[in-house]
Amino acid sequence: MPDPHWFRAPTDGDPGTLNACYEALDLHVIRGRADDVALALDGAERTFAHLLTEVAAFAGVLRAFGVDVGDQVALGSVPPETGAVALLAAARVGAVVQHDDSPGAEGSVVVRSAADGVVVSADGEDLPWEVAMRAGRTDPAGCADVPGDAVLCRHADDTLTVLAALGVPDGAGPVPPPGARLVAVGGLTFWLFGETGGPARA
Repeated sequence: MPDPHWFRAPTDGDPGTLNACYEALDLHVIRGRADDVALALDGAERTFAHLLTEVAAFAGVLRAFGVDVGDQVALGSVPPETGAVALLAAARVGAVVQHDDSPGAEGSVVVRSAADGVVVSADGEDLPWEVAMRAGRTDPAGCADVPGDAVLCRHADDTLTVLAALGVPDGAGPVPPPGARLVAVGGLTFWLFGETGGPARA
């Protein structure tokens, strides 16, 4: 695994800054891979350009709800592509995803399945996923500067750091907790829960 692109290189006592979403999506578009397949999930393929557009849109939604670096976003059991978009969007703004499908899941924003589809819950209100995405596409978010020792996501007692998800330092990649599937996008490998199918790869 190549070294990540550091926004600010780490030094003694300073973890530096980077962004997992930038590594997974933006860099590949910048380097001419916009039309290459970034994600293949359950028979559906998405290019880097398409996925970046969707992720930046939902990141704009998170930013509009005040989600910032280090804040928690709860992610329940949702369709695989929605889960991938939500996690990458959280990484884009520097938030930590808490995989939690319980009714009492806590986060600045909660993304979960409801009777009528996926909803985005914030400030005591539920917003349908499609409505949130339409709003987000009008004001997509850029990449936040995220500390190099930041956490990408958690599930119960398991924690996945940004660097581990990028395969740093040894390239081994993360080990999924029980019940999780591994999803890889542009060199970033993360967990999704409650979904069917095997490992997903770019």
